[in-house]
Amino acid sequence: MTKHERRPVTLATMIGHYPWVALHLRCHHCAREAKVRLAVLAIEYGLNAPLGRVLRTFVSECPYDPLNPSWKPQKYGRKCGAYCPDVMSPRPPDLPPSLSGLTLIEGGKADVLPAEPSEPVRRRRVGEGDE
Repeated sequence: MTKHERRPVTLATMIGHYPWVALHLRCHHCAREAKVRLAVLAIEYGLNAPLGRVLRTFVSECPYDPLNPSWKPQKYGRKCGAYCPDVMSPRPPDLPPSLSGLTLIEGGKADVLPAEPSEPVRRRRVGEGDE
């Protein structure tokens, strides 16, 4: 694999092979989110720990953690919605929009609105022109 070829980041990716500086963690159900620097993760978990282990630690602090013994499963209850938005993302997480390049939008000239408004249709008033 050359320097410019990257494998997609998955939860099985080791911390030492993670290509970016910070890892983002979020939850769908609550407002919890974290941005952890890679150096801190390497000190705490080691370079050979997978990203899934870091996500599992993030889930363990959630009140909706399904593996928590005090949590009782419910038919329509919530489960933790923690995820890592950087996983399977093709671009770096902190790339400014101005550096991402132009985006091609489908459509053509026929889809564009006219530059100048057309002449409005004038309606006749009642009794106007009836002489």
